[in-house]
Amino acid sequence: MALVDYSSSTSSSDAEQERDQEPPAKRRKNGSAASSTAVEAAMPPLPAAFHDLYASTVRQSVVDDPSLHQGRKRQNPHVPGNWPTHVYVEWHPGPDQHELLEELVGRVEDMLDEGVALHNFLTSDLGAPLPLHISLSRPLSLPTADKDPFLERLTRSLRTSGTEPFAVRPSGLAWYKSPDSERTFLILRVEARKHGANPELMALLTRCNTVSALFKQPALYQVHHSEAADSAFHVSIGWTFGLPDEETSLRVLRLFREKRFRAMHAWEIAVPGVKAKIGNVVTHVALGGGGGRSVAGGRDAQDEP
Repeated sequence: MALVDYSSSTSSSDAEQERDQEPPAKRRKNGSAASSTAVEAAMPPLPAAFHDLYASTVRQSVVDDPSLHQGRKRQNPHVPGNWPTHVYVEWHPGPDQHELLEELVGRVEDMLDEGVALHNFLTSDLGAPLPLHISLSRPLSLPTADKDPFLERLTRSLRTSGTEPFAVRPSGLAWYKSPDSERTFLILRVEARKHGANPELMALLTRCNTVSALFKQPALYQVHHSEAADSAFHVSIGWTFGLPDEETSLRVLRLFREKRFRAMHAWEIAVPGVKAKIGNVVTHVALGGGGGRSVAGGRDAQDEP
């Protein structure tokens, strides 16, 4: 894990950089703010199962072809008979939250050099809002024989964890250098609202890592079983190849403290359950002893850390 926040080099300029700034409104690609808001207000929220059912993208190739994915390479190359697997907490930002996240990413894009392209996780190629997530596993690859036993063991472990539904909140921006690829991710750190740390996420991560280890799969945020990183949990909102220069990186991270983005500090990211995506099937495991449901559809586990 490599979280880059440059905390040791910001003290001399923090006061100057924390002054309130009111950036110009981000241009809308389609329609006016009024018309967009009216449409959003008229549409009822979709049921949670709908997102699971229609979350997957169309598979364009069974081989690793970076040209189809903005130059990305799979962390786990496709192996016939193996099932790409990911365990995560899903978050669907509301319309106002999505709009502010888009504005934040737009500000970051403006700060980066012309040769540095920032790709975001906020919208699909067709402009539709996408769900975000907090990872509880690395991208895994399960043999067919392990697919069902893994899910059964994971579901049982999460149901008996004693963890009730909870919420976390964004606590800052950071750059995350992927240990498995050349990509650097722009992330929102998250922390529990009541504790300022992440005891509930840590409890879930420990169980997910234990199940992964039983099936000889790699752990997340742990080199050894006892080395969990409480502060590593995050939501990825964008990615780029390499890492921006230090001065630009620092300017980006300070955006979170600007007046325009202070509303993010009070956001509540609800965690009612955990999702396991195996192949194109998503299973939702409710916390608090609730059951799980499985539906076709899912996200590509290679997309985010």
